[in-house]
Amino acid sequence: MKKLLTFALIVMLACLFLDKISGSGSDMHMQFNGDDVDGPLEWLFGLVFAGGGLLIAAIAVVCAAVITGVVLAGVGVVLIAVVALCVALALALSTPVLLPLLIPVAIVWLIVSRNRKQAQARQHSL
Repeated sequence: MKKLLTFALIVMLACLFLDKISGSGSDMHMQFNGDDVDGPLEWLFGLVFAGGGLLIAAIAVVCAAVITGVVLAGVGVVLIAVVALCVALALALSTPVLLPLLIPVAIVWLIVSRNRKQAQARQHSL
């Protein structure tokens, strides 16, 4: 990224240098109500309009970023809900297939809980 930024800066400076040595100066022409505006008023109008355009662009970019963030957050919540629904559906559909596996798991769970209750009863009786 740093190399790309450096390259872009060098290209922009080269374009500026070539524009200045070509002798054309500024090729910008300001027209206001069909009349050419010349002199310091041209620079003033150029600065005001360029600054206003940059301000409007900055506001538009901030609004677009906020709207994008809100939309993507909403889409993310919907996607999480859809994934959770798909997992629940997959579990519901696979329950008959998993039943033979769940029976030994339930037996082991009952034995472990019975042993735990007996150990707690022995501990309380001492």
